[in-house]
Amino acid sequence: MLREIRCEKFRVGVVRFHPGLNVVLGDDNATNSIGKSTLLMLVDFVFGGSTLLEWNRDIVDELGHHYYEFAFEFDGELHRFRRETITPDNVYACNAAYEVQSVRSLEEFTAFLKHAYGLESPGQTFRAAVGLHLRVWGKENLIPEEPLHASPRQKSKDCIDNLVKTYGKFEAIRARDEAARKAEADLKLARAAANRELIPKVTKTGYAQAKVQIAKLERDLEEVRRNLASYATSLSAVINKEVLELKERKDDLLQRRLIVAGRLQRVERNLDGQRSLHGGNFKDLQRYFPEINTARLSEVEAFHDGVAQILKDQLKQSREQLSEELKLIDISVAGIDAEMAAALGSIDQPESLVDHVYKVALALQGARASKEGYEFEREQVETLRKAKEALGEEKQRILAEVETSVNAGMREIASEAVGEHRKSPRLSLGDAGYKFEVFEDTGTGTAFFGLVLFDLAVFRATNLPTIAHDSVLFKNISNDSVAHLIALYANNQKQSFIALDEIQKYGPLAASILQEQSVIQLGDKAVLYVKDWRPSRPPAPLADAE
Repeated sequence: MLREIRCEKFRVGVVRFHPGLNVVLGDDNATNSIGKSTLLMLVDFVFGGSTLLEWNRDIVDELGHHYYEFAFEFDGELHRFRRETITPDNVYACNAAYEVQSVRSLEEFTAFLKHAYGLESPGQTFRAAVGLHLRVWGKENLIPEEPLHASPRQKSKDCIDNLVKTYGKFEAIRARDEAARKAEADLKLARAAANRELIPKVTKTGYAQAKVQIAKLERDLEEVRRNLASYATSLSAVINKEVLELKERKDDLLQRRLIVAGRLQRVERNLDGQRSLHGGNFKDLQRYFPEINTARLSEVEAFHDGVAQILKDQLKQSREQLSEELKLIDISVAGIDAEMAAALGSIDQPESLVDHVYKVALALQGARASKEGYEFEREQVETLRKAKEALGEEKQRILAEVETSVNAGMREIASEAVGEHRKSPRLSLGDAGYKFEVFEDTGTGTAFFGLVLFDLAVFRATNLPTIAHDSVLFKNISNDSVAHLIALYANNQKQSFIALDEIQKYGPLAASILQEQSVIQLGDKAVLYVKDWRPSRPPAPLADAE
């Protein structure tokens, strides 16, 4: 726990703290700008926060750069440190006389505090756990409807995850989340390998074809195994089978050749036929029809000749294409003839059987690779689906547990503070968002009451080591309710920090607790620092350091 904060710029030199409730008291006039919020901001600063130098820039402007020395006690041992305004990203470890011994980064220092306070929630920093619940004027965590947000810029999902970690329930979600991430990575790897042609890329149709091909090739190999003892017979059967397949292919080609050759013959006949008319051909026609227009007949005949030329060009093109196709068919037939001759000539050669088995095995290997590649991808898809489903179910279960705990805690504290008639806030948690309903009650006010109830509920139910509430959070709460809340703070042995003034209005019992638990009392003539830079204010008297 925090034991003290020292600064040569303090009016009192050192402020010491104790277990349980620590109160920064103001005066009965509720005087502002005397240092109540600043001291709570310093508590945030020694817990690793950075808002002090952003919000309270006037401190350095008025006092110059300086440093704060502070001590934490863990297991009866004091650990002393120094943090300077000029180098706030460093924290210096000190000896008993506050002489600097070594330097740590701010991240290393907060990691030390996380371990020392026993906050071992994976993936959660000390500042994420504690900083949210140190609510001081000037920080960004004072939005009544967003108690989970340390800053308005945070994503709601991250805020929800942080609360789950504070409750120590994130490990189950993390295990499911890692399983889902691994399944997703495996699926991406399989698809990337297929895209790069490292493994076969197979569609659903290709998968079905591969299964049919595998069955056929396995039957072929089994047939070779059964007949291997009678080598000659089996070899002849294998060769005969191959020759038969070749013969079927050759017959198909020859049938195609017959069709192509017929078409080529018709094209050539059309090309050989000649048709031509000249002016002399019209003399006999003029003999019977003297008035006929021979010039017009010549024009029509010229048109027909043009059309005939176009058709002739197309016929020539068809002849070339058909001739080329015929050549390819002849080449294929010749190749089949060569394969048939080789097969028929190798019936007595044992290597032909080996070649056949090799070809079948190679084809079988390819078909199996295609089948297995498709099944592997489908398996990864299913694994990812189940992992995401399990993650979603686990999240819902954990969120429901946390939500129930927070709401029950706030309801209990509200009943203790203002009576059972008072409606308490209600937190609703979703996977990526949350809702915090604050039910208005003009009798007590609720501007920040929901934040107080939320922090106290989490403080009671978890290992959260400390909370801090500035006086502004209590302004709209009835005096009786604040008096009951003070007793709740005081009954918890974990360290808490609050700032209040006008304490007599909360009743004698509450005022007595506040006085007893106070760590410093500030007022118009007793500000926090040795210098009072409020407008038109005389400098505060310097007191002896404790």
